Amino acid sequence: MACLTYICRLSNNILGGYRNILQGRSSWLYSIQTCDYSTKKSAEERLGIEKPKRPLTPFFKFMAQMRPALLAKNPSISSKEAISWTSKHWQQLDSETKSQMTKEYEKDLEDYKKIKELYQASLTEEQKEDIRKMKEDMALAKEKRKLKQEHKELGRPKKPMSSYILYMMSRNDKSSELRDFKTHQQKVKADWVKLTESERNKFEKQAADLMAKYRKDLEAWELKMISIGRSDLVRQKSTPKKKVKAAKNE
Repeated sequence: MACLTYICRLSNNILGGYRNILQGRSSWLYSIQTCDYSTKKSAEERLGIEKPKRPLTPFFKFMAQMRPALLAKNPSISSKEAISWTSKHWQQLDSETKSQMTKEYEKDLEDYKKIKELYQASLTEEQKEDIRKMKEDMALAKEKRKLKQEHKELGRPKKPMSSYILYMMSRNDKSSELRDFKTHQQKVKADWVKLTESERNKFEKQAADLMAKYRKDLEAWELKMISIGRSDLVRQKSTPKKKVKAAKNE
């Protein structure tokens, strides 16, 4: 019983301590960095599961401690400048202080490992499955963002607007009509339905011409990607499969 009481007390102390430290770390990183990776939630956080987090390394703990001085000196400091500034002062720190911080980190790390074991043992099979699925979804979303960024950097042609969007863009609506976007959308949709066949054909032809150009540009871009060894960015062609299927039917 005494052992269980000790473990519970240790759990509360460590989790509470980590929460305070990490809250400081989060606000610190958010304040000094231009990128947003520090604000992304883990799979557990997205599911509302409180998971113990690793303690800050000596360097990041030092960074958190130096935060007030850094922000007072330069409130608009960039991520690169902040890391450079902190690294410079970290290198100037005496070995005795670094050694003490390392010992504290090692102790916190041992406590963290104990808490992590308790946490993992407390998860239900349903929670474990939810976490697994969430991590898969997050990994897939990350790959899609990476692919989208690659397409942008390599100049992949953008898919053109539809005839309806072209019509919407052609309207010279007053700013007062755009205050309520939902109402504006409903009005545009109603007006689109009321267009005569000839009026609608004008936008449909424009959309068709843009789509034809897009397909031509996309094919040229894909040939370029193949020539530079990036065939992984080229669409999977379905024509060969159709030919095989047709041959079987004969």
